[in-house]
Amino acid sequence: MIKYLNNKEKNKTRAIWEKVFEEDSKSFLDYYYNYKNIDNKILCKMINNKIVSMLHLNPYKISIRNNIYKSYYIVAVATLKEYRKKGYMSELLKESIKKMYEEKIPFTFLRPAKKEIYLPFGFDYIYNHNFLELKNNIAIEETPISENDYNQLASFTNKFLLKRFNTFILRDENYIKTLHEEVKSENGNIIKLYNNKVFIGYYVYWGIAKKITRAIFIDDNFTEIKKNKELVMARIVNLYEFCSNFSSNTEENISIYLDINDNIIEENNNKFKLSISKNTSKIEKVSSFNENPFLQVNVQNLLSLMFGYKSINYFTKNENIINCFKKINLLDKVFIDEEV
Repeated sequence: MIKYLNNKEKNKTRAIWEKVFEEDSKSFLDYYYNYKNIDNKILCKMINNKIVSMLHLNPYKISIRNNIYKSYYIVAVATLKEYRKKGYMSELLKESIKKMYEEKIPFTFLRPAKKEIYLPFGFDYIYNHNFLELKNNIAIEETPISENDYNQLASFTNKFLLKRFNTFILRDENYIKTLHEEVKSENGNIIKLYNNKVFIGYYVYWGIAKKITRAIFIDDNFTEIKKNKELVMARIVNLYEFCSNFSSNTEENISIYLDINDNIIEENNNKFKLSISKNTSKIEKVSSFNENPFLQVNVQNLLSLMFGYKSINYFTKNENIINCFKKINLLDKVFIDEEV
């Protein structure tokens, strides 16, 4: 049996977390089970009323081209050692994805321990993260934040991200408060930055054994890239909601015919026409393509295409389809750096 736990049952999953993710500290788990369990969902596989496998769905508000959606960050996917290789994780992933479709979630995301685990379920990378550090030769004053700063930092971050990205997690007072508690659970903090007494940004750090910079939100002139790596995988969930977030970069209306395969969500598994104009887009089922050229693609590859992570040339040599994709404003500027 699989079931979503109610709030009184959620703490029962802590025992699995402690066994599977031994690297996580007690203080971090104290934070997680006090803060994240307030509004998240935990789906579990039960054997004789015992929880043997779990996944957590942590809700976030995501901005996609100024359209605000609810999305879920899939975390803590774990199965007790003696119950592995029985398909329980597969059951949980498929069930959670189907339920998210009903909620009209455009896409869900995760940070994989191993990408190979999630590829069969339609996930693929959409985001490479720049890990930053502050330059040493710039005079910056640092001040730890207080509760009174939460609203200011949320507003500052949303404006900062909106100028640079078309897909990102929205901040609000509760987001910053929760982040503050998260990093404090492992000896971290959030530090406001000033230049000549003018607020210019902030950075986030944590780490019990070693100080690790989690994020820096400040003008690029003050930072340098330490490394860049693949970070976030995602999966299209509700195709109709997802495909309503595109536009044409010309005055021309675009029509693209797609034969989409989705091995989990039947509603996404069909022939479609994607219509894109200067300001809007929509996808609708069609009975046939009427001799129009079409792209045969699964949801995983469609995700890679629409996030600009892979080129259309990789999937087709049809010049008409290639030219149409070149006219789309893709979701190619993503920022998702959440830990849990």
